[in-house]
Order: sequence, then C-alpha cells, then structure tokens
Amino acid sequence: MAFDQAEFITLLTDYYEFCNRIFWDNSVVSEAPAGGWPSITQETMANLHKTDAAIELLRHLPFPDFDPPEAAYGRHAMMRNTRVQEYRTKEVQDQIRSENGESYVEPLLAEGDSLTPSCICFGKSQNLGGYQLIIDTADGCVYWQDVQGGHDEPEPELNVWAQERYNDFDGAESWRYGFNVYRPRDFFALCKQRFRELRWIGIQTDVVEAERWRDYWPDAEPENLSLMRKMRRAGWPGDGEGRDWDREAFRASLYDDSEEEDEDAIRERPTDYVRT
Repeated sequence: MAFDQAEFITLLTDYYEFCNRIFWDNSVVSEAPAGGWPSITQETMANLHKTDAAIELLRHLPFPDFDPPEAAYGRHAMMRNTRVQEYRTKEVQDQIRSENGESYVEPLLAEGDSLTPSCICFGKSQNLGGYQLIIDTADGCVYWQDVQGGHDEPEPELNVWAQERYNDFDGAESWRYGFNVYRPRDFFALCKQRFRELRWIGIQTDVVEAERWRDYWPDAEPENLSLMRKMRRAGWPGDGEGRDWDREAFRASLYDDSEEEDEDAIRERPTDYVRT
C-alpha cells in the first residue's frame, strides 16, 4: 500500500478538530505553512535518522496549540494517556539533539529495537496506561500499540498482512510485533467510534477516560458509568462529529455528585463495536 501524505494529513487534522470540539480547551489546530514547518529539517531531526519522506511528513503535520498561549496546561491527549507528539518547538528539538534524544519522541520499544527510518511517532504514551501511534511512510499503515502488551482492541485484518510482509517481524522489523495495523482511514474512524459509543470520554485537554475493549466486558466501572450518563444527558453524541451537544453542561455536571437515574439507566452499557 502506497503512503498518501495528503490523505493522512487530512485525516489527522479532522481527528484533531474532532477532539477540539469535544474536550480540548482553548485550542486551535494549526496547519503547516505552505513550505512546511521551518524548524523541522533533516538537521534538527538528525538524531532520529529518518528518511526524507518521514521528514517531509513531519514538516507538514498539523499540531494543536493553546490559544491564547498563556492558557496552556498539560499536553493535548489523543486517547487515554496518549499525547500528541510535538516536534516543532525548541524544547523538543533540544531534547532530540541530546545524547539519548530519540527516546523523547520515539515509542517505548523492547530493548534493542528501534523504529524503521520510514516511521514517525505521532502519538506517545504518557505512562504505562497509554498507547504508541506510528505511521509508516513506506507501507502507508498506522501501527497502534497498547504499551501494557496484548492490545485491548480486536486484531484487524492487516495484522496478518504485516506479519507476512515483514517475515514474521524478524530482525530490524521486530519492533512491529504487538502492534495492531490499520489503514489510516480505518484507524481514525475507529477512534471516533470509541468516543461516539462512550468507550472513550474526553474530560479535559490532557485527560481521556476509557473503558477498554475486551472479548468479554464485565460491568463498567461506576465512575465511568456516571460519566456516560452525564454525556448522554448533555445530548451526546449530537451529530456524531462533536457538534450539537452541550459540552458546557457536561463540564458543569462533573462537579455535581447528585444522580437522578433509574435502574435501567444504571444498567446501560455501550454495545456498538467497530471491528476492522
């Protein structure tokens, strides 16, 4: 599968706008200038040892910014405990130039493994409860890993394709083991669906709560059930794209401990799953 940079950027921008409508605070999604972000070059990214195609993608990625800047807090989350990986700032680039700088922006991998030079990390786990998100500019696929091991999402059909293509993840491709593999369009559609069905709930810019997918779901945590009910009372899912619901009413309800639901509401569970 050939990588379509324009499509990936469009999909990523759309997903960031989706997150911005739902739970990011005082933020804008900044698109790259026509020539790309001037601070991102082969020289500033040298310690990452990326291909020209990977650098070209980095130069044209969208990034969320706080607006106004003084309203900044935390880092923009894409999903639970997973932040948007920044590459433009002097702070990040100074880290990349440091002795072990690649560890600051590259995913946490098994000892001895490193990303193929055609790959970039666009979302990184903040701790052991998060995920790693990789796009490969050589094969055009998104690689998604749960850092706790054993992905909580069902295996997509491309997992078999990747295993065959990369010779059972031998040698330099061993980092791919344990990642789910998606076409970019399918990946972002799945992420949106998890928000729509309230498996994922954005609380604020840097916080997303989640009920992880499993073959068998026990009862959801009471706190998450309460969040689901509050989202529904605020009109979620609205138009399905983060519009036409009362975000401020949901935010206000987070500070209201009173519950006025019947037993049927308490037993509600998300039931719509997307399998790719």
